[in-house]
Amino acid sequence: MTLYVSDLDGTLLGKDEKLSEFTVWALNSLIQRGMKFTYATARSEHSAVRVTEGLTKKLPVIVYNGAFILDGPGGKPLAQVGFTAEQTRWVREAARELCLWPVVYAFVEGVERLSWVEGRETPGQAHYLHSRKGDKRLRPVHTLEELFAGETFYFTFIDEKETLTPLYERVAECPWLTVTFQQELYRKEHWLELMPKAATKAHAATELKKLLGCNKMVAFGDAINDLPLFSAADIGCAVANAMPELKEAATEVIASNEEDGVAQWLLAHVQLPKPALQPFTLRPFEEGDLDEVHRLFVGTVRTVCRREYTREQVEAWAPEGWDREAWRQSLLRHFTQVAVDGDGRIVGFADLDGGYLDRLYVHRDFQGQGAARALASALEAEAARSGQEVLVTHASRSARGFFERRGYQVKETRQVERLGVLLENYRMEKGLR
Repeated sequence: MTLYVSDLDGTLLGKDEKLSEFTVWALNSLIQRGMKFTYATARSEHSAVRVTEGLTKKLPVIVYNGAFILDGPGGKPLAQVGFTAEQTRWVREAARELCLWPVVYAFVEGVERLSWVEGRETPGQAHYLHSRKGDKRLRPVHTLEELFAGETFYFTFIDEKETLTPLYERVAECPWLTVTFQQELYRKEHWLELMPKAATKAHAATELKKLLGCNKMVAFGDAINDLPLFSAADIGCAVANAMPELKEAATEVIASNEEDGVAQWLLAHVQLPKPALQPFTLRPFEEGDLDEVHRLFVGTVRTVCRREYTREQVEAWAPEGWDREAWRQSLLRHFTQVAVDGDGRIVGFADLDGGYLDRLYVHRDFQGQGAARALASALEAEAARSGQEVLVTHASRSARGFFERRGYQVKETRQVERLGVLLENYRMEKGLR
């Protein structure tokens, strides 16, 4: 079994600090079929849960750069490491001597807190704290004693590189510290992060690999703090936007976070059992199906078809705005069938205009389960019954293989324009007699 572990910021998340619709669909589809996937992040559990909304989480997660392995979001710690009282005093004195005021993560009276000295925020700290507005862990204090109170496990200094360098030189060789010093993603200030020596993504991921009984690990990352994780992994994949040091250490460089690189790689490389065929019922399209059918179309194009087309192309293909009346008239005028599951949900649709198979789409969560085959067979039978000798369709890159397996042949490669964006598809034909 293989454990797949991904960093979040700059790797799985886009610049907007969100998971794309395509990434959520791809990961959830693979996870539901048995892929062992989790994330390892410098973020807190609170922050990680917020930015991974919609992602199925079946495994423990690694937060705070490996200080905690949690039994799923909101779960109890399976493993954790922190500073001793003596180590905390050492960091406090080093910071005091250099007049630096960190953000301190600790359990104060048993409650997780994020503390800082109010009124002494650097611009970088102010930006970070503002982004956490509303976080119940926030704890502004006024003295060093308050700042370093409780059971500490993580210190973060956010300032200009030149300001933090003297402290970095002091702590870099400290044998009981894990030290990360790097520029903040998408901003100019630097972060100097201090954690216990055992608090690394590599250590936590290795422990989780043992816990799950996996014999192989694949890691994805973009920053310097992912270097140890790559060393512990059998395969390390650096996204195209990763720092040069990580690319050099990587097994391979994959597409960037903005191109859904992790999801694209997993779809191409993870081998899992195919979903079992499911029974579907076909019925004629009804006018009341229109909105559900169109939502299915948009969701399928923007996720399933994202494997072969760029984000710009799928958004032009399935834009937010649509001509509802044109869709309604064409689906009612054509021979249109919808596939429904046992609960009455529409999981696919297809329409036929004489000898032209116009549209055939299956819901993104029901791919490979037999709905497309049932719909195509129904349309081919209707075309033959009505006297058509040849059936023509314009197939996307995503659908070409499906149609080829049904006996269609490519007659022409086409470039079609949608909202000023070019998309490639294929004119394909199948003889019906």
